[in-house]
Amino acid sequence: MGASFKTCLFGGFDRQDVVTFIEKTARENQERVEALEADNASLQQQNTAMETELQQMRGDYAEKTEQALQVPELREKLSESERRRQELERENAQLRVQASEYLAMKDHIAEIEINAHRRTEEFRAAAVVQLRDIMATQRSWCEETRQQYTALSRQFAEKLQQAQQTVAAADFAAFDAMEERLRALDESLDQPEE
Repeated sequence: MGASFKTCLFGGFDRQDVVTFIEKTARENQERVEALEADNASLQQQNTAMETELQQMRGDYAEKTEQALQVPELREKLSESERRRQELERENAQLRVQASEYLAMKDHIAEIEINAHRRTEEFRAAAVVQLRDIMATQRSWCEETRQQYTALSRQFAEKLQQAQQTVAAADFAAFDAMEERLRALDESLDQPEE
């Protein structure tokens, strides 16, 4: 028996594929066991009938020991019945082995399914914990970064306001006075010396 299972996002096998495979295998094995049990019951009935027939033959054999012509035939029937009985016993033993193998396989498959489910749940739980840790870290980082950007924006606005006030309050009178002195000096240079 072979099966290929799809894999899941968090590892392991697809649970539905495993359950479907187990149910299919259980159905097939149950049908086989029922067929084998029916065959076994039929063979047991035949065995019982043959045992009865064998007893009857033995009784007949005792009664007909004097009939020498029938003795070899009765011995042949007895031998055939014994051979058939042994065959039935062998078949019955094989059916019992197959039934026990089926039960062992059923238990093994159930254990595999339970272990796979447990591992999937453990992996999922660990992944959820890890994801929540990451989300908490990201929330913390977002909050800290938002506070830093808010503080920087406030500082930048304050500096910009100070710069605007400095530019607005600039006193250009000293520049005007210096330009006036430079113009006067320039004019004095153009005047002839006395």
